[in-house]
Amino acid sequence: MMKNNMCKIKSFIKKEIVLVISFVLALISCFFVPINKKYISYIDFRVLALLVCLMLIVAGLRTIGFFSIVADKLFAFAHTTRHAALVFVMLCFLGSMIITNDVSLILFVPFSLFTLKDKLLPRLLIFLIVLETIAANLGSMLTPIGNPQNLYLYSKYSFSITSFVRTMLPYTLLSLALLILCCMFFKNDNIATQQTAAKKSFNRLVKLQYVCLTALFILVLTTIAHITPYYITFVVCIVVIALMNIKLFASVDYALIFTFMFFFVLVGNIKQIPAINTFITNIVTGNELATSVVASQVISNVPAAILLSSFTDKAKLLLIGVNIGGLGTMIASMASLISFKFYTREKGSKTLSYFLWFTLFNIVFLVLLVILFLLLN
Repeated sequence: MMKNNMCKIKSFIKKEIVLVISFVLALISCFFVPINKKYISYIDFRVLALLVCLMLIVAGLRTIGFFSIVADKLFAFAHTTRHAALVFVMLCFLGSMIITNDVSLILFVPFSLFTLKDKLLPRLLIFLIVLETIAANLGSMLTPIGNPQNLYLYSKYSFSITSFVRTMLPYTLLSLALLILCCMFFKNDNIATQQTAAKKSFNRLVKLQYVCLTALFILVLTTIAHITPYYITFVVCIVVIALMNIKLFASVDYALIFTFMFFFVLVGNIKQIPAINTFITNIVTGNELATSVVASQVISNVPAAILLSSFTDKAKLLLIGVNIGGLGTMIASMASLISFKFYTREKGSKTLSYFLWFTLFNIVFLVLLVILFLLLN
């Protein structure tokens, strides 16, 4: 029994390493700043509420087969391996802008593996999954709801939608051009188009669910636009989802929610320790892009955004840094681990080869985006 429990604990730590690290660091910080009423003010409940709402809505749409049907409709136009690769990469790129980078990988990477694993050489299959991962991470940077760090920074610095999109648009456009160029290296061999999505009949119940989920998504957008108070949106979303399908609450990434909370506590406590606060501020000031990119490589871009945002008012530089900083190491964006896990489950997967190709392409994309930043600033 003891051995069983130890195995479970090790498995949990390995799976949720960022959560565990954030908890340990938050706990250590509590020894320097005793727990008091200020702790509540550390936590950005608006961001957490919006994250939960978005996760529930996306889980609902996935349950009724919405994304499978959309992917299947688009894939019907792909008659060659090159077209198919382009469709899958664009699904990840464009989909991540609305349903977040990790969800788009969860939805579309397995679909591409199922469809093309017997039609592509092993090296090209790795190439495809790597491109899908990069596409999801870079497509998500254009919108406030594309990834968790964007939602946090959008709220933290009170961006307007136009200012946010304008800041990230040049990097998104270059990313799009590079991804399309990479897809041109796939052979243009003919393939038999196959429909893989389950044929769901849109009966009255499914239609009602679709309408409810669409309405909830619009409500979330009004909250992001600072029209509807977040607590109203949160309550409405919780009630509607509970009435519609209570099982959807199991789809929420609670590890991410608690990771946010622990980092909020850590950062809040660091701000209360003058020596550490001054030290980090001096490092970040004037080096926002460099520090955010480097920090992302080590602790991933979501924690980096939360940590560094308390030490700089250069919102745009930090936003650019943590987004392009999602490129590089495999933990720079935790979403990258999703596609890696999907690939390693495949029979005959080549883990080392995947890691090398992933690192190479991430570094190339990162360097090119940093060069663009230098040209624009």
